[in-house]
Amino acid sequence: MSDWPNTLPGLNLEKALSQLGGKKTLYIRLLGMFNDGHTNDANRIVEAAAQQDWQAVHEINHALKGVSGNLAAMDLYDLCVSVDNKMKADNHDLEAELTAFPKAMEDTLQGISQAMELPTE
Repeated sequence: MSDWPNTLPGLNLEKALSQLGGKKTLYIRLLGMFNDGHTNDANRIVEAAAQQDWQAVHEINHALKGVSGNLAAMDLYDLCVSVDNKMKADNHDLEAELTAFPKAMEDTLQGISQAMELPTE
């Protein structure tokens, strides 16, 4: 990993590579899959909460929590954990998390863009 930084915006590369056994190519592939399938999830959570569709909030958040944890997108992951804990307690006061989601997603996407430029060998 010496040719990679430890972190990029929204991403803890050191943690991610540790979780993936140092497999940089796999990590880059997973980041691409995130780009393909999850870039709008934060907005979808905010929209679902605005409609008080708590089932949708839970489902979207659960998927985003899993993928962000696997990618070590820690800001997103921490927000998802907070939402998850509140949803389990039937607490719908998500204002702080909903306000933070767009910036956390923006940072993560910026980090992904930078990571895609890193050498994999």
